[in-house]
Amino acid sequence: IILNMRMVQVETVFNRFPRMIRQLARDLNKKINLEIVGAETELDRTVIDEIGDPLVHLLRNSVDHGIESPADRKAKGKPEEGTVILRAFHSGNHVFIEIEDDGAGISREKVLKKAISKGLVTEQAAAGMTDKQVYEFILSSGFSTAEKISDISGRGVGLDVVKNTIESLGGSITIDSKESHGTIFSIQLPLTLSIISVMLVEIQKEKFAIPLSSIIETAIIKDSDILKAHNQSVIDFRGKVVPLLFLKEIFEVPSEPQDDHFHSVIIVRKGDKMAGLVVDSFIGQQEVVLKSLGNYLTNVFAFSGATILGDGQVALIVDCNALIK
Repeated sequence: IILNMRMVQVETVFNRFPRMIRQLARDLNKKINLEIVGAETELDRTVIDEIGDPLVHLLRNSVDHGIESPADRKAKGKPEEGTVILRAFHSGNHVFIEIEDDGAGISREKVLKKAISKGLVTEQAAAGMTDKQVYEFILSSGFSTAEKISDISGRGVGLDVVKNTIESLGGSITIDSKESHGTIFSIQLPLTLSIISVMLVEIQKEKFAIPLSSIIETAIIKDSDILKAHNQSVIDFRGKVVPLLFLKEIFEVPSEPQDDHFHSVIIVRKGDKMAGLVVDSFIGQQEVVLKSLGNYLTNVFAFSGATILGDGQVALIVDCNALIK
């Protein structure tokens, strides 16, 4: 039931596009017909919230760079009115959203020339690349083959922003194109996002999430309960010696000295090993959507991802397995 509540029809995003396309066509003096297929396809609410901007970007790109002017189309023997198809469909555990246009297509030569000049690839390597690999370059940062930058498709803001957003949702984007016949951008997205149960805790003003699957129990301990063994703070937990990890120090959270004689501890387990994670306070249990940290934060120690809380604050999700080593 909860999952059904999370599912929303893509129509909620798609229904703002016809008017946008009509306006763009007027601004660019082009004739464009937008066809929408599969608007009843359902997607996770979080994905719906995030996918609007990338789709705007891709549609503007198709209208601006893809579809030719009526005169150009006529000269090529095409109908004066260009067609953009926006379609959504399910396949397995994924939802696909495609943006297809019958425009000019992507010029392999132009893209390669630009990629070589930007140092993204050598001429030797370029010769052996497939068309699909070449088209991937237009998703690189700051990449545009347009001679003049128009206001329409984002003033040189590359499609890299689109790619990053889609990947942050656990999806991917591919491009297929045939010169003078048109282009298809295909976005693959997970049907549902990873939802996990966590205990939210606070360290200073920062919030962290600890997966319930790792937690044995929570406790409040006094200063006098903390013992020392091999220079390590430990506690006696049900007859077992359990090392204490002060997350404030491990995560280097700036803090003022406190004369609090009580500590909030979460006992976590990995296999037969245990540890006590010391935090400032417990907030409570919650279901959260696990988001990956993306490509930029690959070497972050002891965090498996992040989540955005109801108030817009970001909480990092603690990887207890990495802490208990």
